[in-house]
Amino acid sequence: MVYGIVQYNFSAERPDELEAKEGEAIIVIAQSNPEWFVAKPIGRLGGPGLIPVSFIEIRDMSTGKAVPDAQGAVARAGVPKVEEWKKMAADYKNSSITLGKFETANTGSMQKDLERMSLNNGNQSYNQSNGSPYVGVR
Repeated sequence: MVYGIVQYNFSAERPDELEAKEGEAIIVIAQSNPEWFVAKPIGRLGGPGLIPVSFIEIRDMSTGKAVPDAQGAVARAGVPKVEEWKKMAADYKNSSITLGKFETANTGSMQKDLERMSLNNGNQSYNQSNGSPYVGVR
């Protein structure tokens, strides 16, 4: 991965582009072509997206200083092409084990299930300050 700073505001025009503000830190995770990176923001939530290479200043992670040869730094870091990155992401997803998911259709039922599984066997205390239930040991 390669660290960079966005130099100019970039307004995404398509869903696969990364909306970014000047000064925002990003990680370059793939290169689409010589003019576009696939990057992910560091300081906020958000998935990866395309951003123009010319909008990014590549920096040395240890010193924070700009790298004079951005394309050389990207090549040395082994940043994959988009096709390779997509394959790696798909391979990772396919090798992951799904642990399960919560269904929120009936939150009352889920609350009862959580109470049943709690250490105090369903004895429920209430928070005096806001009246919300919390599990406590009696």
